Amino acid sequence: MELSKQAGKDRFVPPGRYAQLESAVRDALRGRSVPTLLICAFDRRTRVGPFIFSDMILIPGAVWSLAAALTSAGVGPVRTVMQTWNPHVLPSQALIDGRRPEMLLVSAMQIHSAAAYRLISDAWTLGEARPLVLAGGPKAIYEPWDFFGLGPDGSQGADVVVTGEEFVLLELLERIVHFRGAHDTMLAAFQRARRAGALEDIPGLVYRPDDSAGPPEYLISTGLQRLVRDLDELPLPLEALESIEPPHRNSHLSSAPLRAEQLHRHAGIMTVVPTRGCRFRCPFCPIAPYNQFTFRHKSGQRLREEIAAIAERTGITRFFGCDDNFFNRREVAAELLGAMAEGTVGGKPFRQAIAFATEATEADVYNHRDLLPLARQAGLRAIYFGIEDLTAQLVAKGQTPQRTETVFREMVQQGIAPMPMMIHHDQQPLWRWGDLKGLLNQIRFLRRAGAVSCQITLLTPAVGTKTYQKQFSDGLVVARFGDLPVNDYLYDGNHCIATKFAHPWQRQLNMLLGYIAFYNPINLARVLLKFDGLWLERVYFQAMGMLGLAKSIWNARGTFWQMLRGPVVRHRQPPEPKYPLRAPELAGHQAHPLAHRPQTDARPKAASGACC
Repeated sequence: MELSKQAGKDRFVPPGRYAQLESAVRDALRGRSVPTLLICAFDRRTRVGPFIFSDMILIPGAVWSLAAALTSAGVGPVRTVMQTWNPHVLPSQALIDGRRPEMLLVSAMQIHSAAAYRLISDAWTLGEARPLVLAGGPKAIYEPWDFFGLGPDGSQGADVVVTGEEFVLLELLERIVHFRGAHDTMLAAFQRARRAGALEDIPGLVYRPDDSAGPPEYLISTGLQRLVRDLDELPLPLEALESIEPPHRNSHLSSAPLRAEQLHRHAGIMTVVPTRGCRFRCPFCPIAPYNQFTFRHKSGQRLREEIAAIAERTGITRFFGCDDNFFNRREVAAELLGAMAEGTVGGKPFRQAIAFATEATEADVYNHRDLLPLARQAGLRAIYFGIEDLTAQLVAKGQTPQRTETVFREMVQQGIAPMPMMIHHDQQPLWRWGDLKGLLNQIRFLRRAGAVSCQITLLTPAVGTKTYQKQFSDGLVVARFGDLPVNDYLYDGNHCIATKFAHPWQRQLNMLLGYIAFYNPINLARVLLKFDGLWLERVYFQAMGMLGLAKSIWNARGTFWQMLRGPVVRHRQPPEPKYPLRAPELAGHQAHPLAHRPQTDARPKAASGACC
């Protein structure tokens, strides 16, 4: 189900509180190092789709945002590992400046959860020398219980799951270092703080009540996180960019991380976070409730300085804005674009020096399309649109064929690439004569309207959404294809795991045919002869799309065979939480005096009735 929201003023932390926490942690750790290993988990079985080569050159936001929060608070040395680059690194083999890590942070999306569990279990092989294990990321936010009860007897797992953003992590660290003795490890300090009840007023944590053998009887949940309203309060990523592990296939760490100046040799795209939140409340999307129905953003000056500093320091000039809807509010978009238009990198204006891409809804870009010339001056080169369905059968967000043609035409005139993202759903046929209801009809329309790329996904149950439980209760969600259980890594939108049709492989084939209709040698020949301001982008995405499609078919051949072979076994009810969640007062715990903030009644909602 959807996350609830904090009431009234509790939704946001007081202005300046983030900096206070940062300073408190830094002062408490002054002169004491805390070797910390941060791993962004990645399951290589998810490498399907036309953009599969991008994952190897993109630095995710979680990588630098968490590392920046740690280093700015004086925690370190920090080593950041991306499993896309370092698939074999193990916490048990890691040494940072000759020492074992005192903390292990694992960040994972739902589709990468299996890789996260393996990392956590490996850390437990160190026995009493293991680090304090913290888990976070989208999987942790909605299904924190899955990080517990690991290992042969269920004793292994995360020590604490952070179900929120950087502020929650800093609150936790501030409390832990307060309980850290002169010769204590961070794990020992955490255990002492938990026993004292000193973690119970920090909204956004889930942890075991004790360290007894076997799986936990229940978990303590401290409630829904509070948000930092002004994103300018978050630290700049520059120090964090000095913590990234170079690519290799070893199980141990290199003697030193990459220098920031070396990053461009391995990475081509850096993520930034200009805004968070969306005014639309699509029933299959968790973004609005995750942000507690708020819209937050950085100032134009901060975003400009951040992009310029990264580009000049690393040599990376392509940026992807992890926005939910960049054009959500006109005044914010105008401020950000105006400031970026005044930015320079190495003496060159952003228009010439960088390539910025972001996400937005078609309706908002249509309403504010007079900002497109300014956007191009700001370095904007592509907008990814969650159009979903041109006929609005799935969801109505103001998208229409007429608006699509208008927006795409004006974007192309400015040299900004339209990048539509579609969802193939059960009500949509493959082809329909004489209208736009069919998938292939819409793909053809988008290509002719000027789309540079096209992503097609299948409607998939997403935790934290209104429709999650209903899809299970209606018997749409597949539990097993033949001998293949449908585990987290298949919940990626690229596999047909939820449909009313008896043969899911037919819907899977529809998606494949949709991709072939867009990425093919004939269309490559067409774009080679289409000399407009996006010629190079069209050629690149057609070529890479065809290669990605071919590799995807090969990578997923086993899954497709099981889907075709069957039989198809479906869920009949939503999954239950692995362990029940209890608020501290319900668990019979007495809060420590440090836990001065009153408890909130808002707790993460379980599926049975939680956004490097």
